[in-house]
Amino acid sequence: MWLYLDLGNSQLKWGLRQGGLWIQRGRLPLTHLDQLPMEWHTFPPLHAAHGVSVAHPDLRAQVESACQDLGLSPCWHSSKLSEGGVRNGYDHPAQLGPDRWMALQGAWHLQHQAALVVMAGTATTLDSLDEKGNFLGGMILPGLTLMRHSLHQGTAHLPAIEQEGTHTLQARSTQDAIQSGAWAATLGALKLARDALSQKGSRVPVFLGGGHHAELSPYLEGPLHVYPELVLEGLALLLEERSGANLTQ
Repeated sequence: MWLYLDLGNSQLKWGLRQGGLWIQRGRLPLTHLDQLPMEWHTFPPLHAAHGVSVAHPDLRAQVESACQDLGLSPCWHSSKLSEGGVRNGYDHPAQLGPDRWMALQGAWHLQHQAALVVMAGTATTLDSLDEKGNFLGGMILPGLTLMRHSLHQGTAHLPAIEQEGTHTLQARSTQDAIQSGAWAATLGALKLARDALSQKGSRVPVFLGGGHHAELSPYLEGPLHVYPELVLEGLALLLEERSGANLTQ
């Protein structure tokens, strides 16, 4: 059994996997990483740990310490020029976030075709993958929560939005107007990216993950594939392919 880790901007997501199946998954805010030993104390013996991280090195060190308590030294993966059938189109491939790289791996390994890969988390990323597995490039937007909070922080009177409101193009309250503006901006960027990637009138599928996936998915036309933990999926599928078979240990 292997432990997979996605250390993001606001949360740590993890999963235990054996024989190509997820046995257990969980998540923890970065502000509560000191609780990891308690969260993980019931884990069975594990063979290895693999992960990606976009967090501060001090936070990664906390996760590594918790892994060491399990007798593991995690292997942290980074973006490559080419890996798992996906070719990195970035001008400087190493600059691509490893979480985005693994989300692309997930989309490609799940369905070998062109796709728009959307991760809706602290930031929203829109990454284009063609039918040959070439990563063409992408966009980074503030995430839905970050957009809303930035309006409060950068203005004198706009309120902080803590609860989800109504999504409408003609909002009748300031709260709903802020909610709807962030929602519409994200969907608008997504539509532009999808239209640019689609060919001959056929709409490319969207692979959607991240903590805000449920806020966007009802408004997206198919084909749509929702994988909340797409980064973990990609990391696991890539390593299983590399092994030549599902990892059974």
